[in-house]
Amino acid sequence: MTARSIVVIGAGIAGLVAARRLSQAGHAVRVLEAGAVAGGRVGDREVRGIRFNAGARLVYGFSKPFNALLDEIGLTSELVPVRRLSAQCVGAGRDWTVELMPGTRSLLTPGLAIGDRLRFIRFGLRALAMRRHADPDDAASVPAADGISLAGYICSNLGEDALTRMVEPIFRGTRNWNPEEVSAAFFASTAPHLVGRDTVHVFKGGMGCLPRALAGGLTIDCGTRVAAVETAGGPCRVRAQRSGQPVAHEADIVVCATEGSLAAPLFPDLPAEDRAFFAGVRYNPLGIVHYRLNRPIEPAMQFFTRDVAGTISTWQQVPGDEAAGRAPQLYAQLSPEATEEARRRNMTERLDELAAERVRQLYPDLDRACIDRHGQWIERMLPLFHPGYAGAVAAFRDRQSAARRNVYFCGDYLAQALVTGAAASGERAARDVLAHWGGA
Repeated sequence: MTARSIVVIGAGIAGLVAARRLSQAGHAVRVLEAGAVAGGRVGDREVRGIRFNAGARLVYGFSKPFNALLDEIGLTSELVPVRRLSAQCVGAGRDWTVELMPGTRSLLTPGLAIGDRLRFIRFGLRALAMRRHADPDDAASVPAADGISLAGYICSNLGEDALTRMVEPIFRGTRNWNPEEVSAAFFASTAPHLVGRDTVHVFKGGMGCLPRALAGGLTIDCGTRVAAVETAGGPCRVRAQRSGQPVAHEADIVVCATEGSLAAPLFPDLPAEDRAFFAGVRYNPLGIVHYRLNRPIEPAMQFFTRDVAGTISTWQQVPGDEAAGRAPQLYAQLSPEATEEARRRNMTERLDELAAERVRQLYPDLDRACIDRHGQWIERMLPLFHPGYAGAVAAFRDRQSAARRNVYFCGDYLAQALVTGAAASGERAARDVLAHWGGA
């Protein structure tokens, strides 16, 4: 087979995995990344001594292909287990513990009737049986759940109290999703693989370990923003900007691994059917304010129910580590409503103005203890699998896999809104390229 020239646009996890597989197959691969470092929404950042994640914070152990990838790149030994992850949920007049991994401890959630607890047990048993069919890396693997909202699905299967006391605080607190706005496909594809398990993982060296390991041996041009890709009449012509100067590349194949909402404008020759699909790709933003403190603080994590959240849905107190040079920090994640207000009022660079009053309520010593603060705005945090979207994803992927083409797409928006989903999408795109074009 002939070695092909391939340009991968975007060095997030999907792009890095696709580039790795295509390079292993003998093709000449170049990755173009607009950011200063590879990783996209997976990585570690530091601003004036304030440390935080670029987006993803945890690694779930339910993906066998992803676990094999970690073993391949030597990161399995870097995984640190986090067991029985829970948070204090603060509601009107009452606080309780909410379990982030559904299991027997979830039955202790206060406010559930006996009937609700029995429904939870029955649902858990059905979920265990669904493991054979539900792919945690692919929201489209549970088509029956795609047409209903998460709120509707939970109310139907577990009851309204389970929604408000168990599910909604977690989804608002960890993903900035309101359950009535998202499809049940995400939950229905992942929950079967979480039931009865109590462990997630972080990397010993931080989330940045993953993109650094995947990038090893690849040619990556960071600081290179692609403007357009022309595909008509021969090789693909990729036009980009680097350090204010135009650059151009020719390639037999382009793999687009940007966020889905940014993909279509890059391709003036995109078929109408594909353009219609991309018009339905949505992301939710996320706003966080990080505070660096000059005094010790006890660890804590709180979620707030919708009726008491105000501008903050998630609150975390992170103790420092003097030996490692890490100061104590506060983590204040804006509620979905405050996030929307920040965007609407053009306050994405002034997030502290929205959060400050609520933060002072939660930590009255803020003005004396805070030595610096940083507002983190992630415009496209997670793909929003709204009702019906997973079906559109499956149809788009089927078209991409059906016949040879010059342009392929991958990303978490084509699989699952998780790191494991992004990796699975990169693997799938590489398989399509190799099936159509062969290896070198």
